[in-house]
Amino acid sequence: MSKTSTAIIALIAAIFSGGAAVAHPQLQTSDPAAGAATVPPKEIRITFNEGVIPQFSGIEIKDKAGRKIATGKSTIDPADKKRLVVPVKEDMAPGDYKVEWRAVSDDTHRVRGSYSFRVTR
Repeated sequence: MSKTSTAIIALIAAIFSGGAAVAHPQLQTSDPAAGAATVPPKEIRITFNEGVIPQFSGIEIKDKAGRKIATGKSTIDPADKKRLVVPVKEDMAPGDYKVEWRAVSDDTHRVRGSYSFRVTR
């Protein structure tokens, strides 16, 4: 094998392995969904594009005034390790709410984000 062929193979390998190294968990879906109008949820379910570690992932829910809504311990859906499930421990009055989420993927990449929804009765 020539030096040029070896260099090309090494470059291709670096490109493909580098793509995996920069991957981060990305929000795919949520329940309640971003922008949704819904009854008070009993839990928040967020699905990512890769598995997340529940001990280092979670959410905060805040009402329009910035008051935190009580939530329980983050867990992973047993049927899908990409889905974070967080119980809501208090009844949410009608109004706008913001979910601030954080996720640490199986390969330890950390990301944060947020979305909003509305509670109706």
